[in-house]
Amino acid sequence: MNVFDADSRLAFTSGAIATGACVFGAIALIVAAALVPMSVTTAFFLYAALGLLVLAGWLAFKSYQLFTAGYSLDRNAFVIRWGQTREVVPMGDVQRVLPGDELEKGLRFPHMPLPGWWFGEASHPALGLIRMYATAPLSDQVIVVTPERSYAVSPYDAEAFLDAFRTRLEMRPTQNVSYARLLPTYAGWPILTDRVAQVLLFLGVALNLCLFGLSAGRFPAAPAQVALHFNAAGLADRFGEKSQLFVPPFLGLLTLAIGIGVGLWSYRKGDKLAAFLLWGGSAIGQLFFVVAAVTIGFTLPS
Repeated sequence: MNVFDADSRLAFTSGAIATGACVFGAIALIVAAALVPMSVTTAFFLYAALGLLVLAGWLAFKSYQLFTAGYSLDRNAFVIRWGQTREVVPMGDVQRVLPGDELEKGLRFPHMPLPGWWFGEASHPALGLIRMYATAPLSDQVIVVTPERSYAVSPYDAEAFLDAFRTRLEMRPTQNVSYARLLPTYAGWPILTDRVAQVLLFLGVALNLCLFGLSAGRFPAAPAQVALHFNAAGLADRFGEKSQLFVPPFLGLLTLAIGIGVGLWSYRKGDKLAAFLLWGGSAIGQLFFVVAAVTIGFTLPS
């Protein structure tokens, strides 16, 4: 078996720099949020920081996949290694291999604008679907063509790879190998394709973020003392510091976290209905906390 590594140094370096930039930006935004007076701007800074941290995590994971890229082949199969993913292509299915620069015209590939980040799915008028597993520009890639789809790879020594591949094609396979795409365990989680679950979880999180934004936005104009309790006549009879504006958002966050956690446990056990009820209830609960925050923030003390 011949093993060919991808030259992922540039791709990994650019990914690491982008990850570090996102983390640095997130830290800067958190510091800025701590320095400016409490307002909707504070919430905006914190939300932006959270978004950058999520992006940093994604970039770090993709950088790991790029760093581990490699390819191997023998007379029976061509195997692509990409992080924990393995794609096994039967050599009997391969029609031809060709240099990537032959596809420079007509290739549609929306990819991250980072050097060496050539992964995902592309399309070409002549070849159709192309799965990109490359860490180098198209001119340094090799395209493996099969009837179902093609594969773009970037072995460190492209010439040696092409020679070895064509030699294996001429030798013909000695046994039948079935196509397989082996994905990491998490890729098979049902929740990743469950639209109902995703919508309910998104609603709960989005409403809680809006709740924090509402409290932060009201904080500068709120009176020093805010109403915390009302008597039977609907009159405020207990007051507190305006920092109490943030009690509803934090209580909402607590109930949301519990609902998501218990819901995920139920979902994993196969009880989707219970999970949906928990997540839907958590989202609805955020609306009640919104009412509480509005009541506290906009009721003037008498």
